[in-house]
Amino acid sequence: MTPRPARRARERERLRRLVVRAVRAGDGALHRWARGPYESTLAVVALVVLAAAAPVFAACAVFDWLFGGRVGASGESGTDAVPLLIAGAAIALFALGLLRLCRFERRITERQTLTALVLGSFAAVAAIAVAHLATGAVPPTALATAFAEAAATVTGTNSTTIPAADLGQKLDLGGGMLALRAAGQWLGGAAFIVVLVRVLPHLGVGGLDSDGGVATRSARRLAPRRAGTMGRLLLLYAALTVLVAVGYALAGMPLTQSGLHALTTASTGGFSTYADSLGHFDSAAIEWVAIFGMAAGGVSLPLMFLAIRRCDPARFIRSYEFRLYVTLIVFATVTVALWTRDDFGFGHLFGLEHFRKSLFAVVSVISTTGFEAASFIELSTGSQAILMVLMLIGGMSASMAGGFKVVRLLTLASYIGRELRRAIYPSLAERLRLGRSTISETTISRIVGELLLAALLLIPAAILLGASGLDIVGALSYAVSALSNVGPALSYVDPDLPGVVPAVGSTGHLAAVNWIGHLTAGLLMLLGRMSVTAAAVALSVAAYPLVAAVRHGRWRRRTHSPMSVR
Repeated sequence: MTPRPARRARERERLRRLVVRAVRAGDGALHRWARGPYESTLAVVALVVLAAAAPVFAACAVFDWLFGGRVGASGESGTDAVPLLIAGAAIALFALGLLRLCRFERRITERQTLTALVLGSFAAVAAIAVAHLATGAVPPTALATAFAEAAATVTGTNSTTIPAADLGQKLDLGGGMLALRAAGQWLGGAAFIVVLVRVLPHLGVGGLDSDGGVATRSARRLAPRRAGTMGRLLLLYAALTVLVAVGYALAGMPLTQSGLHALTTASTGGFSTYADSLGHFDSAAIEWVAIFGMAAGGVSLPLMFLAIRRCDPARFIRSYEFRLYVTLIVFATVTVALWTRDDFGFGHLFGLEHFRKSLFAVVSVISTTGFEAASFIELSTGSQAILMVLMLIGGMSASMAGGFKVVRLLTLASYIGRELRRAIYPSLAERLRLGRSTISETTISRIVGELLLAALLLIPAAILLGASGLDIVGALSYAVSALSNVGPALSYVDPDLPGVVPAVGSTGHLAAVNWIGHLTAGLLMLLGRMSVTAAAVALSVAAYPLVAAVRHGRWRRRTHSPMSVR
C-alpha cells in the first residue's frame, strides 16, 4: 500500500488535534466555572445550552450588519442585529449567573442522562424562541408560534409560519434571523454528534453500523477517547458543509445563499430563504448539488469517516444498511418517475429532467431534509404514498437524518422472520444476526418499543392537527412529516386561509393551524429528533416526585387509620 505523504499526514493530524483541544478546553472551562453548592447535572446541561446561544446570536447579528440588506426580505440592513445582541446578552447573563451556583453530580444514572438530553433540547428551543420574539419574526403574544418555529430550527425540520410577499419571494425575515435559522439547524446536527458519542450508548436504540454492530460502538472505535471521536466526526461534518457550499457557489447560487443553504443541506434541515425552496433557482446544477448533499446527510457518519480515512470505498458496499438505503432510493425513484405523468410538470416521462425531479423528491424525503424542487402535491397519489413510507423510514443510523432509521427496518425484518419460523417450529432456538453481529433481545425489545410508542403518538397528534384546521390527509401526513423531521406534507392547503404562507400546498400546514396545532407540531418535531423513548424516560423522572408524594400520602393514611391501629 502506498504510504501517505508525511506533510499531508502532519496537516491532518494538526487539524485533528486542534479540534480535540477545543473540545477538551470547553469541557475543562465548564467544570471550572460550575462549582456551586447545588449539585444538579440536569440544571448544568440546560444552562450550558442557554449560555451557548449568546455567541451564536452575536455571529448572526454581525451577519445581519454585513449582508442583511441583500439577504433579508425587507431589503434593509441591521434590522435584527440589535435585538439579537440584547437577547443574547440577557440569556447569557441569566445562564452564567445560575450556572455559577451549580455543579455536576459525581454519578449520573441512565435516566438522568436521557432527561438531560430532553432538558437541553427544550433549553435550545427556549433560546431560539426568545430570538423570534425579540426580533419581531413572530408577534410578541404568539408564544405557541414561537415555540413551533424554534422547534423547527433546533430539530432541522423544514416547516415555518413565516410569510413571504408572494410565492417565489424571500421569507419575511431579516438577514440575522435567516442566518440564525440556518445556523440553528446546523448546530442542531453538531449537537446530535455529541449525543451520538455520549448519550446514545445509554439509550440502546441508536441502530447498527456498517458491519452489523451497534452504531455508537462503531463511533467509539474512531478514537480511544470520546473527545477524539467527537472531534473527528465534527471535522467530517464541517468538511461536508464546506463541500456543499462550494458546490452551490459553482452551480451559480449567490455566495451568501450558498453558505446558508449549505448549512441546512448538510444538517438535513431543509430551511430555505425562499418560500418555494430550491425550486426558486430553477437550476439543474443546484438541484444535483442538493441531491448529493442530502444523500450524504443520510449516510452514517462513522461509516463515512472510516471509508475516507482508510481509503476503502468498498466499506460502503459491505454495509447491509447502506445497500438497503441505496436500494430504497433507486426503487422509489423509478416508481415515482413511472407513476408521475407528464402533466404534473416534471417534464417528459423518459427525460433527464423528469428523472432528476423524481430523484430529488425521493432523496429529500428519505434523508428527511424537506427541500422541494417542485411541490409534492404535483406528484401522483401513488408517488405520495411512496414518499410517506420513506418519511417513516428515514436515513441510516448515526446520520444527520431523522425517521425510524433503515437499520431498524432490517432488524425488525429479521425479528419478524424469526417469529414466523417459530410459529412453524415452536421449539426453535435462534439468535438474531445482522451481518457478523448478533442482535441482543434487549436491543430488539427497545426498537420494537420505540416503534410502538411512535405509532401510538401519531394517532392523538393527527386528531389534534385535524381539530386545528387540517383535513384528515393533511393532519396524518403532517404528523408523520413532523415526527420524522421532514416538514412538507402531502395535501393541499387552501391559500385563502388566514395567515397561510403564500407557498401553499405541501408547505403551508404549520401556518394553517391554530396555537394547539403549533404546540402539537413543535412537540412532534422534538420527540422525533431526541427519541420518543428518551422523552418517556424524562417524563417519568419529572413525574417521580409527584408519584412518590401520592404513594407516601396513601401509606400514611393506611398506617394512621383506625383499622390499622386495631
